[in-house]
Amino acid sequence: MKMYERIRSYANENGIKFSHIADKSGIERKRFYRMINGETSMSADEFEKIFIYGLSLEKKNFFVEKFSLNENLIDDSA
Repeated sequence: MKMYERIRSYANENGIKFSHIADKSGIERKRFYRMINGETSMSADEFEKIFIYGLSLEKKNFFVEKFSLNENLIDDSA
């Protein structure tokens, strides 16, 4: 799952409106909607603003929840 899909999924699962995330992140709404729909890429700065200000999350916690618990990223069979 791509990062914008994970952000969208997290927002939907937690009842967070995209407009709220955009406003709190300081990202223009049009640009945010294009990013969250995969129409344009997000910069590292935008990514950080979304997590820290828009979602009030620490990136580490989001990744631990979404990656470590749901996906085995290391192939132990080798």
